[in-house]
Amino acid sequence: MKGYLEKINFEDGSNVKQGDLLFVIEQPPYQVALDSAKAALQKAISSQALAESTLRRMERAGGAVTAEEVDIQRAQLATSKADVAAAEAELRRAQLNMNYTRIRSPINGRIGQHMVDVGNLVQAQDTPLATVQTLDPIYAQFDLSENDLLRFMEMLRRNQLPDPERYRPVLHLGLPNEQGFPHEGKLDYRELRVDQSTGTVRRRGIFPNPGWQLIPGMFVRIQASIGEPKPRLLVEERAIGTDQRGDYLLVVNDKNTVDYHSVRLGPQIGDMRVVEDGIGDKDWVVVNGLTRARPGATVTPEKAVMGAQDHAAKQAATSGPEAKASDGGKAQPKGVPNSAAERIAQPAAGSAPKTQGAANSELPRGRDGAPENAAAANAASKNNGTQ
Repeated sequence: MKGYLEKINFEDGSNVKQGDLLFVIEQPPYQVALDSAKAALQKAISSQALAESTLRRMERAGGAVTAEEVDIQRAQLATSKADVAAAEAELRRAQLNMNYTRIRSPINGRIGQHMVDVGNLVQAQDTPLATVQTLDPIYAQFDLSENDLLRFMEMLRRNQLPDPERYRPVLHLGLPNEQGFPHEGKLDYRELRVDQSTGTVRRRGIFPNPGWQLIPGMFVRIQASIGEPKPRLLVEERAIGTDQRGDYLLVVNDKNTVDYHSVRLGPQIGDMRVVEDGIGDKDWVVVNGLTRARPGATVTPEKAVMGAQDHAAKQAATSGPEAKASDGGKAQPKGVPNSAAERIAQPAAGSAPKTQGAANSELPRGRDGAPENAAAANAASKNNGTQ
């Protein structure tokens, strides 16, 4: 179907409702086709009526007509009925084409600029006229790494996470200029395929957007809580070193000697890092003066215990994977720890390295979490680090 555009019934960038008339395409050619289809249907109906009447007369005539003539007339009647069905279908097609000359909005949303001016030729499937976008609710797509996917699948097998098929995980979203993740939504789509080129799986969340703060095409941060809060050790990222043996921390023992501890690291929480294994909450980790601290060396440390929970509360939910919005509230991320008191030991020597005690905090695992919410572990809580 094609025709010349006759009328544009909206202003560019305005809000439209489902069913609103947007464009009108020239109608006379399609009106002619519709009238012709109506006439063809009437002709077919008349031919069917004649065939039925003729068949009834022949059946009443008895032996005056042969059986072969009766069969021929019955076939003629069947043909007439088929002609009527074909004419009705053609009439529906003509009516459909006529309806398409009046283009209406299929959804509620905001319409962009018109792409064709009045008088231009438009053709179905080839000529875009305008774009209507639904902004409330809106979708946000993000990718989950294969390693995180495997980790969450293992948590599911151990019944550490609720079944995502029965309980849709809660997601939190934040814009680059927002503190935390104030927008709450739900996970509504999980792709069951790992992209071989990126090693990620696609996920999609749906978020209420009454104030249209989220605009299609924006980059946003996504966070999801994973399981219930549980104790975790955190240290400052700057205290972590890496060599050929892997990640390590320098720890000052009770004899003020620097020890080398290989560690297994967990998620990054702002400028802090979860330590899964390698140190305990009683250890003192060197964070300042690392260039003067060598394994086996004796030092005179300045010890300090920062409020890990207070640090966490200030920095909670500041990281997460970027997701592209396609498609309010002020909900704070779950599991943000409480503040802790700060204790500082007086330094024995001014040039000594500074250490800080590793402390416990709670790292949320998400009451509604699911195996696809890798972002949850990366932006959910803070813990005491060591300096």
